[in-house]
Amino acid sequence: MSQVKLGNQTLGLERPLIAVPLTDVDVDYLNNLRGADIAELRIDMFSSLLVSYVSEIFITFKKKFPGIPVIATCRSKEEGGAAEIADEDRPELFAHIIDLTDAVDIEIESKISKEIADLAIKHGKTLIASYHDFSKTPTTPELADVYRRGKKHLSAHIVKIAATPNNTDDIKRLAAFTLGHESVVTISMGEKGMASRIFLPFLGSLFTFASLMTVSAPGQLSIDELRKYYSAF
Repeated sequence: MSQVKLGNQTLGLERPLIAVPLTDVDVDYLNNLRGADIAELRIDMFSSLLVSYVSEIFITFKKKFPGIPVIATCRSKEEGGAAEIADEDRPELFAHIIDLTDAVDIEIESKISKEIADLAIKHGKTLIASYHDFSKTPTTPELADVYRRGKKHLSAHIVKIAATPNNTDDIKRLAAFTLGHESVVTISMGEKGMASRIFLPFLGSLFTFASLMTVSAPGQLSIDELRKYYSAF
């Protein structure tokens, strides 16, 4: 299995890693990440999208939490973003913070996915190609196609798939996909998929998400809850 780096972290080695989504308010308020390994700065949840303001938040985070790898995410509204941000406006935001981040997350389905992927790779950043389905879990061939597009079309280091289970077969299918593919982050969202945030990393998902102050997806556990379960294992 090829190793994937995210900042100073090598993923998929000894234990599941925990990423926490943060807003600008979180960055200003927090002084302790309570054991988080990775931070995802959700630009779409910031109170301002001015490039100077966004850059300042990233600079502030780096000063307060040196050594914690940062994922820059500016999620589209269609895939769970908090703000209506035109696709043509997102590349400028990414370009201004590219040297202040360790990884970039871009939706595979986005019209700007290739542009953002090329930007991340040019600057030597880890590229996360993501896919979200808030109504169902894709079929096995559909999951394989998402993975192929992320890896082959975008040359992503990591393919992240977050899907919604409607029954236990959906969760089993995503678990089987996780076992069969390298360099993935998989999440089964919502109340039915909550346990997946604990066990999918043990099947090969490179990290999982937990909340500190901000919940960025349905069924997300708090970091204290997640660390309690991990300590038991």
